[in-house]
Amino acid sequence: MASLLRFIAVALITIAMSLSLLLVTQQIFNPFQVVVSDSMSPQIKTGDAVVISDLKPGDIEVGEVIVFQDPEEKGQFVIHRVVSIEDAGTVLFFTTKGDNNPVPDAERVPTGEVMGGVAARVPNFGSFLDFLATPKGYISCIGLPAAMSLILVIVVFLFEKVFHFPHHGRRLFQPQTTRLQ
Repeated sequence: MASLLRFIAVALITIAMSLSLLLVTQQIFNPFQVVVSDSMSPQIKTGDAVVISDLKPGDIEVGEVIVFQDPEEKGQFVIHRVVSIEDAGTVLFFTTKGDNNPVPDAERVPTGEVMGGVAARVPNFGSFLDFLATPKGYISCIGLPAAMSLILVIVVFLFEKVFHFPHHGRRLFQPQTTRLQ
């Protein structure tokens, strides 16, 4: 019984630590972009997360999906497909279009606004990341497993020490004793 409770506590701690690490990584490095519209549906849908890869502007070809600064809303990003490229000498301009949009975007995208290309899509992971970033998500995905594991550790301690519950497994930490002669 105690070993099962110990296993559950370790599993809950592992889950809480993994989700905490994911949240910190997302806040600092932002490796995922959360998709907030269906403009690229059916390939990329609302609630998906995309992994962004580095792309040199000269390597971008027609048909590639790129991530770029939203010209209308700074700090926001757009994920659309390149439909044409115009070389203006010192800078390239990309005409983009969402796969689900009837017409190309009104503004062309200069090379300086391109963040990169879409390397991978993780279905529905963006919705989970958005939820995890809320107070309710943080409490339910990180705080609750951490609190439950603490309670389980206390229960195991009570079984083993207070109620003299026998321990039938190998202890994680065995004290090393040496006899002095």
